[in-house]
Amino acid sequence: MVKYLRFMSVYLFALATVSGILLGGAWMWLGFAVIYAVMILGDEFLGDYFEEPGYEHPRLLNSLLYFTLPTLFLLGLAMAWMAGSGDLFGLGAWVQANLGVDLFARREATMAWHWLGGILSSGITFAALGTNVGHELTHRTTDRGAMVTGRWLLAVTFDAEFSIEHVYGHHRRLATTADPASARRGEHFYAFLRRSLVGQTRSAFALENQRLQTLGHGTWSLHNRYLRGWLMSAAIVGAFAFAGGASAVIVFVLSALAGRSVLEAVNYFEHYGLIREPGQPVEPRHSWNSNKRLSNVVLFNLARHSHHHAEGDAQFWQLRSYRDAPTLPYGYLTCMLLVYLVPGWYRNRMSPLLLEWDRRYASAGERRLAEAANRASGVPALQLAAQGH
Repeated sequence: MVKYLRFMSVYLFALATVSGILLGGAWMWLGFAVIYAVMILGDEFLGDYFEEPGYEHPRLLNSLLYFTLPTLFLLGLAMAWMAGSGDLFGLGAWVQANLGVDLFARREATMAWHWLGGILSSGITFAALGTNVGHELTHRTTDRGAMVTGRWLLAVTFDAEFSIEHVYGHHRRLATTADPASARRGEHFYAFLRRSLVGQTRSAFALENQRLQTLGHGTWSLHNRYLRGWLMSAAIVGAFAFAGGASAVIVFVLSALAGRSVLEAVNYFEHYGLIREPGQPVEPRHSWNSNKRLSNVVLFNLARHSHHHAEGDAQFWQLRSYRDAPTLPYGYLTCMLLVYLVPGWYRNRMSPLLLEWDRRYASAGERRLAEAANRASGVPALQLAAQGH
């Protein structure tokens, strides 16, 4: 049973976020602090996770994904209540009567800098539950229920079009210059962030327009999944406006944007600098992998990324560790923090790993492309290697 229950650990982090939001004040930083501290230290000290157990009850694992909906509803309720001014759904009165906690006083004592912690805590939780699980579900293109649920989860971070671009664009263009979600050698994270956001949005719209033309539908209609995705996000914003007014909308939008930036940070380090010849098959060597224990257990095996790209329709419990795949130097939350705070240092840290990839994994054609990319990278170690030093 433990092998099933361990995948519920992400909900403990979500509980820390919800509790911190409701307690207000400095407690709003609780989710952010717990998630980063436990994940970073856990990946460092608990080591790698190579187990590939069989699961006799995959439906139980599948059901774990759908707990995200009520969990995110509770988080949204906490955010709207604390940002608003009334007593939404009588929550404050119920908590005071049954738990003895005065949420009204805590709300009054909550300052703007406390809300910064609340926004960061909510953003990482939106990403871990909404974006990550939405990603898993929208790969199940033949399961209408999974697709609808996944798109609503992605809409929380204004990214329902991810279900179009990621599945039909990114997986096809991975590790080529045509893919906006694949970071190039030497590319600064914040430059990549702008390029990726714009490029993926344009690609999703173009891919959906092609689909509509094939089916004989117009672009500007409710048949357009891209437009419907933005309507879904607008509906969520409307719900926050109804529940907590303008302040709740501001808090939600900032949290959603923080969550969206988490996705782009993950895109950045999952693919940074790797190269594939256009038209050649996608193989495990074309993605950075990680077998860090908490990164996988908490994120539904997201870090087993090499297998995911080699077999995009494999469900999370089917993903294998691929020990021989290109491997990140740290766990996911550590990489994310480094990419945000010291992106130049992170690029330098990855340079020897890229050079090892060139020697060990690249095909002859990829090695030629890598040499050109090294010259253009602006990273001294890569440029020296391209010159034969």
